[in-house]
Amino acid sequence: MQKTYIIQSQNDGRQYQDFILDNGLKVLIIYDPETKKAAASLDVFVGSASDPDDRAGLAHFLEHMLFLGTEKYPDADEYQTFIAQHGGSRNAYTAKEHTNYFFDIENASLEPALDRFSQFFTAPLFNAEFVDREKNAVNSEYLGKIKTENRRFYAAIQQAFNPKSPYAKFSVGNLETLADRENDAVRDDLLTFYQTHYSANLMTLVVLANEPLPVLKQWVEAKFSAIPNQQAEKKVFNEPLLTTAQMAQRIDIKSLQEKRELNLIFTLPATQAYYLAKPSAYFQSLLGHEGEGSILALLKAKGWADELSASVGFSNNAQESSLHLGINLTRAGLKHTNEIINIVFQYIRLLQDIEIQQWIYQEQSRMASLQFRYQEQHDASSTVTGLARNMHYYAPQDVLRGPYVMEQYKPELTKQLLNQLRPERVLVALHTQNITTDQTEKYYQVDYRIAAIDPEWLQTWSESPINPALSLPAANPFIPDALQLKTSQSSLSQAGHAHPELIQQRPNLDLWHQLDTSFKVPRSNLYIALKSPIANNTPRDSLLTSLFTGIINKQLNSYAYPARLAGLNYSIYATERGISIALSGYDQKQPVLLKQIIAAIKAPEITEWRFNILKARFEQKLSNAKKQQPFQQILAELKRTLVERRWTNEQKLTPLSSLKRQDLEIFAQTFLKQFHITMLLLGNNTAEEAKDIAAMLEQQFSLSPEAVVVTAADIIQLPENTLHARKLSIDNHDAALALYFQASDKSAQSRAEAKLLGRIISSAFFADLRTRQQLGYNLGAAALPIKDVPGIIFILQSPVISAPEIEQHYREFIKSYLQELQAISEQDLERYKAGLITRLLEKDKSLQKRSYRNWLEIDRENYNFDTKQRIAAAVGKIDKDRLIAIYKDWLIDKPRQLRSYSTGNQFIDADFANPELIIDIDAFKRKQHKL
Repeated sequence: MQKTYIIQSQNDGRQYQDFILDNGLKVLIIYDPETKKAAASLDVFVGSASDPDDRAGLAHFLEHMLFLGTEKYPDADEYQTFIAQHGGSRNAYTAKEHTNYFFDIENASLEPALDRFSQFFTAPLFNAEFVDREKNAVNSEYLGKIKTENRRFYAAIQQAFNPKSPYAKFSVGNLETLADRENDAVRDDLLTFYQTHYSANLMTLVVLANEPLPVLKQWVEAKFSAIPNQQAEKKVFNEPLLTTAQMAQRIDIKSLQEKRELNLIFTLPATQAYYLAKPSAYFQSLLGHEGEGSILALLKAKGWADELSASVGFSNNAQESSLHLGINLTRAGLKHTNEIINIVFQYIRLLQDIEIQQWIYQEQSRMASLQFRYQEQHDASSTVTGLARNMHYYAPQDVLRGPYVMEQYKPELTKQLLNQLRPERVLVALHTQNITTDQTEKYYQVDYRIAAIDPEWLQTWSESPINPALSLPAANPFIPDALQLKTSQSSLSQAGHAHPELIQQRPNLDLWHQLDTSFKVPRSNLYIALKSPIANNTPRDSLLTSLFTGIINKQLNSYAYPARLAGLNYSIYATERGISIALSGYDQKQPVLLKQIIAAIKAPEITEWRFNILKARFEQKLSNAKKQQPFQQILAELKRTLVERRWTNEQKLTPLSSLKRQDLEIFAQTFLKQFHITMLLLGNNTAEEAKDIAAMLEQQFSLSPEAVVVTAADIIQLPENTLHARKLSIDNHDAALALYFQASDKSAQSRAEAKLLGRIISSAFFADLRTRQQLGYNLGAAALPIKDVPGIIFILQSPVISAPEIEQHYREFIKSYLQELQAISEQDLERYKAGLITRLLEKDKSLQKRSYRNWLEIDRENYNFDTKQRIAAAVGKIDKDRLIAIYKDWLIDKPRQLRSYSTGNQFIDADFANPELIIDIDAFKRKQHKL
């Protein structure tokens, strides 16, 4: 068989080989001599769209079941325990047309991991006991997300789709859809689905490791050739997402959270076969543009919207594609939805009325080409997972470049697609809180209403004059043309130092720099922290800091959006010590963008309407935080409780209502009078260039000669043998409880002990409370560092037991697991240690990751930049006696405990009998010692 020439990025040093096993399984193997982690992913080209009509969620249920034992490895916990022991992780997902299984692991353990993994697809047990139990896990997943807004929105909008479309199906599954029925056991349906669809000819496998390609090929052939080839045919979905009957309709969807989202959905002909041309990318980019002349720029000027996105829609397969426009409205915009849609169609007609602009396509093609040419590696797990899916869609030689390539200019095809975007073909969806509805969706209890769009509006959208403020974007000034890698003028190597160096220090400016071209990309990462003593003293100050950054971001958006398109990203965000600026991407144009950012910070345009829009958005965000899933809320509250000067949502909401534009103006002026700058420039920049940027900052900000010192927030130290509690009132069916055990100090040794302990107990905890007892879907036991202070957390959101019962199960587990820990073999302990060390010492995969890691080291004032190395060294020294002593000390004998919980609506009367443990967060932080 002739070997495929796989087109690679010039920056990609990996070796690739593709082949097809005799059973039809398509395989891609990857040799990466630098990787510390091996990984594998198997993608089955079947998903929930193929669920039987009377078995919603069957594909998803099957995904769960394959983890629970095979003929060769019958123990339901064996696979995940093996992966955890050897420094790995594992997961899977079910989509409409894909089910993807993946894992990563230390290189030395890949072969036995592949042996366990391959058994999923050759000899799964489908143990009847676990079939009955795992239905509860699927049901818990369903119930746990029943109030999640994106799930609810999708469930409602499915009611407006063609009911015969596979995209209109409920796909998660629950106890009703997966129940045994007379003469129809769900286990039989699982086996039928598995035997029908899990066929080798519908599968792709990707394996990545530091083993040579011949070795990987030998392993794959030995372990995956036994997967049966049922000669299955990929299911063809001929029913469109929208028929003519579903078009020119509007669905109003009632949200639980405060939402103001307007969505426009169009179906289009299939485009997958034209991936070398990407014909819809042309207008998708223009519709989603945020610069001058764009839809969003006009909507912002009218005060009607503040965000817009254009993306591939809900269906995208071999039969059709779709387009989804999402617009975040302001409160004023909510009253003008038809006028907003009119502006969208005006812009669409602007595009339809002129020829396809080749220069725009060439710009898009140029940026896509640069993105592929200077591509940085993803981690092993992400790499194999994405490629396993890509193999179904791209020719073998294009499997790497398929998502990027734009080399065939097809204006006629683009025009054909663009002409499909007409008012009579749109489905409009409005997602908001206060809206009239007349129906309720079955599974998520979402209220909605569907009605035909008024013909007069359809005519208006087709004929109204095009607003002169709408226009095509100008040529992008941020596209780089200087892409050479720089070298130091000193005698240092091209990569420079091993870590950043402090090359300049003033009373109020610390400049860190590292020339790093080891990834062979002409990119840099620039971080600038403006640390102010007034940034976070009170909840009001914290709010004003966030509003200040919000104003700056809104002010810059139209100007800087082309920079994002050109691979130059930026963010300006509030921190606990002030404001941070982050720029990443091609280094050539970074100074141009930075000067504009600094100008905006110095002269923020705090207009009344912009302030009011931003304030309303913050109110919305803080209010909606109280409607997140319970496990998310209790975890966030636990962290807030333990960090000094980290304010609750309620503490922020109280002053927000009274804030006025003048308050923000005064705050901004005060902030700019006195602050300290810490700066890191890492990547394709010389020390001289770093000093030029620092000099510009000093000059622009007129830094005070008096040093400003802003210390980081401390962590509250919990006393020995204590239990404190925070109770949240959450409107949700489920109970949820997090129990946190804090270490006594933040030494490298304690951090190592927490990480190792968390890794060892996580699989057993999951196996006990999830797999065996089926107490909930969202749960875990793990190390939880809060800043640098280590600890262990147990967390569970449950639809079946109350908060006190959850904690009782934790304590029973902790007590019983001590015996297992005492019985752990030295060999198993060494495996866990080696696996954790592998994870800790894994090399940075990209310049972005390296830069951010070093920026965190500077923030924590560890100027040796060796946190992971010190923890890894400490892991190596932990013996069994020490591990058992720590377990007993932290979790049983001298615990420092914090409970964060919510009773849930179902168990509202089941609470703890010791209300005196519930703390007032302010008083608690004042009284306790700090770490």
